[in-house]
Amino acid sequence: MRSSYTTLMQSKYFNPAFNSAIFDGPVRIYFAQFHEALALKIYFLTQQKLAAEMAKAKEVSKASGANILVMIYPTNDSFQLSFENAGPGPGPLVVEKWQDDMVIGLRGPIEDENLDLLVETLRLTMENWRPAFIPASTAPAEL
Repeated sequence: MRSSYTTLMQSKYFNPAFNSAIFDGPVRIYFAQFHEALALKIYFLTQQKLAAEMAKAKEVSKASGANILVMIYPTNDSFQLSFENAGPGPGPLVVEKWQDDMVIGLRGPIEDENLDLLVETLRLTMENWRPAFIPASTAPAEL
């Protein structure tokens, strides 16, 4: 993210319950400590199933300074505060662009049956991610 962590903390996406994070290159998972098991599961699934996409995303992040933020909100209510336009719909997650970053918000801790949806959402986000600012001299060849 071109902006600082302070900017994220002041954004609509940040929740005071986020007291832990896992950073792996461009993917940053924010969560409350009591959701650590889910965050680690997401991290390991990303490593196992999205190796090629992660390599490309690392190049994009390195060139642009942007990241993909996975926010595990503690409750549906806290999710609604950050994604007021998401409505009470049935979907367990929402994806929004924020500056050059991509934000994937989880509507509370998701169930195991929704992990494949999250991994697929991460895959599509990485494949289609095009930050506005990538200096021509540092842009990855495949962009």
